[in-house]
Amino acid sequence: MQTLKKQLLTLGAESAIYIVEYWGKTLALKWRPIKPYLHNEIDKLLRTSRTSRECKMLTFVRTLGVPTPAVHFVDISHHLIIMDFIEGQQLKQLVGVSSKKRIASLCHEFGKLLGIMHLSDVVHGDPTTSNVVVDTQSKMWLVDFGLAEKNATIEMKGVDIHLLRHTYETTHWDLQETMLESTMDGYIEVSGDAAEPVLARADEIRERGRYH
Repeated sequence: MQTLKKQLLTLGAESAIYIVEYWGKTLALKWRPIKPYLHNEIDKLLRTSRTSRECKMLTFVRTLGVPTPAVHFVDISHHLIIMDFIEGQQLKQLVGVSSKKRIASLCHEFGKLLGIMHLSDVVHGDPTTSNVVVDTQSKMWLVDFGLAEKNATIEMKGVDIHLLRHTYETTHWDLQETMLESTMDGYIEVSGDAAEPVLARADEIRERGRYH
């Protein structure tokens, strides 16, 4: 693979995202660097498994009708993926500058996309507002599938909902009620009766956390 000119876009705890020019296109390169505080073999195993999982899940979830970046190249040994670059803003960023009506609409769409995945027994694993991108045409995309899983149980889906609610409470505490209600409306709209046991389990998980 040729040497790429990279422009750092975001640097997180687990990975770095760069904008690159390749094949005449502007793309995103996601790379999972070494974590020096972990044992070398454990670190390598985690980076390899998450890179492989993300590549597969990005592609699989898109077949369900959930917009995700298309994967163009993957190098498992170097723990990197080149995928579509979605030009836009994270939902996390938009919450701070959007009207309450638009925030509710965006969260409703987020809930629908999460519902589509859960109906197919897929969990995202990290459904936060940082992992939702709204492009310049107002289309919503889900990203960061390194913790996603197939064959999800009710417990796993409940954890997804619990993590989402926790994000609203800690990151968007002043708008958490509007955001949660709108997200759940979208989720139930898609999931129907299947939503009830998942939401009940999410409440149970929340209660467990209060007493441990």
